[in-house]
Amino acid sequence: MRPRDTLVRRISRTMLAIVLMSSALAAGATGVLADRMLLASEDRRLRNAAVDLVHEVAGLGEAEAGREADAEQAELERLRIRITLFAGNKRLGGAPDIPAQSGCGWSTAPGEEWVRRCGEEAPGLLAVAEERFEGLPQLRGWLTMAALVTAAGALLMGLAMSRRMARWAARPLTELSESLALIQPGTPLPSPLGTPARYAEVNAVRTSLVELLGRLQEALEQSRRFSANAAHELRTPLATLRAELELLAEEGHPPGTAAALARLHRTVTALGTLVERLLVLAEGARGTLDLTETVSLPEIAEDVLLSLPEGDRGRIRIEVEGKGFIQGDAHLLRQLVDNAVDNALKFSGKGHVRVSIQETAEATLLEVRDEGPGIAREDSARVFEPFYRSPTARAGHPGHGIGLSLVALVARTHRARAEFLPAVRGAHLRVSFPHPPAPPEPASTGVDAENKPAGEQ
Repeated sequence: MRPRDTLVRRISRTMLAIVLMSSALAAGATGVLADRMLLASEDRRLRNAAVDLVHEVAGLGEAEAGREADAEQAELERLRIRITLFAGNKRLGGAPDIPAQSGCGWSTAPGEEWVRRCGEEAPGLLAVAEERFEGLPQLRGWLTMAALVTAAGALLMGLAMSRRMARWAARPLTELSESLALIQPGTPLPSPLGTPARYAEVNAVRTSLVELLGRLQEALEQSRRFSANAAHELRTPLATLRAELELLAEEGHPPGTAAALARLHRTVTALGTLVERLLVLAEGARGTLDLTETVSLPEIAEDVLLSLPEGDRGRIRIEVEGKGFIQGDAHLLRQLVDNAVDNALKFSGKGHVRVSIQETAEATLLEVRDEGPGIAREDSARVFEPFYRSPTARAGHPGHGIGLSLVALVARTHRARAEFLPAVRGAHLRVSFPHPPAPPEPASTGVDAENKPAGEQ
């Protein structure tokens, strides 16, 4: 089951959350700072106006100070600032409706207008300046809107950039994964795995993988050498034993002895077949085969058919569409067809087996259909693993689990693909041999046919 989450998505979501939180905090802080700076600027204006007034009337009488306050009020009116001068609790001049107040603070005027007042004291005097903010709620609303718009813009930018940046951050792991996907059994490690990575974390993973693959490759090679050596050592004694049994069977024997000799001959023949398959597995896994021979799949299928007992031969039907020529190793391809047909016959009981060979635009297809119990979907890939046998196979069919793995190995050796397709009845095995790439066209010599000498026309 493929996981629904990926490292790129996780990094992308994390970056998006960080961008959203940081933009929201930055926008909020900017709004608060702008509001404070605006307020500080207004307080400075009001304080300066009040300070100027108390300095101008210092040492004057109350009447003269009141006239100065009225004149200052008239002068500040164009700046939308109102001012009043007090001596104790007595108003001397200026705007008539400003209450006495020390320091700066907010209040509301009739009509729900916000008023900012600042009062400055001098010995015996108090000057209070105010300014009415008719659009203060709107101004603060605009500041809030600006903060929200900034956060939304940061969110959209995060959406546009987070996935791209996450892919860039995860690119070293993606490259390592692509290099691992190129590894084939028995082949050298791809160059990215042979050189240190640029990042320490990825390099640690690469080093561990290279060491693990080296140990696995060494263990696999030891296993191959053992199986190949064992098969080679068994081949000659089994062939000698089979020949001795065949010579012995030609002599006259009582029925019981003849039957025992026949059973021994079948057993030795089956062991010889098993040894040959193990040898094919060991040699094919090494990848040291020459696959340049032109082989006819129809001829191989006919040879396999002729080698079968007469009873099995009548159950097989071969259909050919096209020439069916491919590039490969005739011995290995004979093993592939032989094992595919043998598997179909074994599981078909007394049913029929249909072998078809056809050519398409992309590949040459070898298909084997039987009338057996079929293969469960969950086993359709595992049956190609060496020594794996499905529950249906273990129930009542003898074998070692090598035949289909050999089919898959020979197919991979020929850059082909073996797979079981869904079938209404029985099993449907398909091996697809892709056509080799067309050779490049020869470069033009630049000689025009019309310019050739008459003898070359």
